[in-house]
Amino acid sequence: MKRIFRRLRERDGTPRSWMYSLIFLIVRLWQGKRQRVVIDDAPLRSLTGPYILLANHESFFDFYYISQMAHPRRPSYLVNEYYCTRPILKTMARKGGILAKKLFTRDIAAPVGILRTIRAGWPVVIFPEGRLSPDGRSNPIVEKGAAFYKKLGCDLVLVKIDGAYFASPKWRRRSYRSEISVRVLRVVGKDELRSIPDAELDKLIADKLYNDASVSCRNRYPQRDKAVGLEGVLYRCADCGALYTTRGEDCELICSACGARRRLNEYYRFDDEIGTIGEYYERIAEAEKKTLSDFRLECAVRTRIFGANGGPVRREEGVCTLTPMRFSYRSANMDFSIPTEKLPALAFSCGTEFELYHEGELCYFYPKENPLQTARWALLVDLLRKEREGKGDSEKE
Repeated sequence: MKRIFRRLRERDGTPRSWMYSLIFLIVRLWQGKRQRVVIDDAPLRSLTGPYILLANHESFFDFYYISQMAHPRRPSYLVNEYYCTRPILKTMARKGGILAKKLFTRDIAAPVGILRTIRAGWPVVIFPEGRLSPDGRSNPIVEKGAAFYKKLGCDLVLVKIDGAYFASPKWRRRSYRSEISVRVLRVVGKDELRSIPDAELDKLIADKLYNDASVSCRNRYPQRDKAVGLEGVLYRCADCGALYTTRGEDCELICSACGARRRLNEYYRFDDEIGTIGEYYERIAEAEKKTLSDFRLECAVRTRIFGANGGPVRREEGVCTLTPMRFSYRSANMDFSIPTEKLPALAFSCGTEFELYHEGELCYFYPKENPLQTARWALLVDLLRKEREGKGDSEKE
């Protein structure tokens, strides 16, 4: 018994721990055999040392699909700090060897944790997009990692997940049975890695991981409620431009302002010239681009603040404001402002909240009116970043 407990203590905080096994047992029971995961991981089987595995991010369960691969050793996962600091979750993450990252903010603890895990011989899985795709097309990787990956001195494995978006999209609560492909596209050896310029490596990663779920969709979805919740992403009518007038009903997206109706077929494609959810989302983006120089969003919010490093949760009410120059929040207890150039992305939940870190605390903002606007706040922040990147490229030329 002493030997058994000593081994358990030695494994504590690593992917060999009993807690790690328990986490994936719970997820396996939760998921059951609902999804058919097809693995193509032959290049992975020849690796002997630790590695960094990068994958696109289509659904909440992507980490579970990655776990089905033939890893020489169980990998650790880099996840949103939220899941590593809350009661119960905090203990599970710590004992299970899960690594934490504050999304879209400078966080020295994350790279230190990755380095220690690699040096201990464990692979690390990272989803560099940092958030789920809203429209089925991979999000841009706003936090470039090439220089860091090269310093780790290990192999880099690039994996594409396909089929998970429509199985459980960001905007829908219900999941559908699907075939999900998990495929190793390329292994960049540590020696080759050192010879690739940072910018070229970042581009290679972005190109390999990019996926458009609508283009590659092979699964058939006969369900009759495919459009329910879709207004959480497609919040503006592509025909009349009205805000927050769309609603998903059965398999149709309907605008209450102009009466436009678009129907999704069994392969999640619209029955007209727009074609896909991604193309509709791009129409909305084009409309929003016209407002980038002078827009102003302001909304009263209910706020939930998670204290830094697992501190207590506070609740209050305040007002959020977004302009081309800055994001601001004020309440009876807080008043802060973040320049948009320091806000590369804004994570959000469809029709519920948007969130960001401020001074180590995670702030969730729940609009009191028009909760569909959460998608608009996130899209405008994305467009502002793209505009800055475009200007930067022009200046280099």
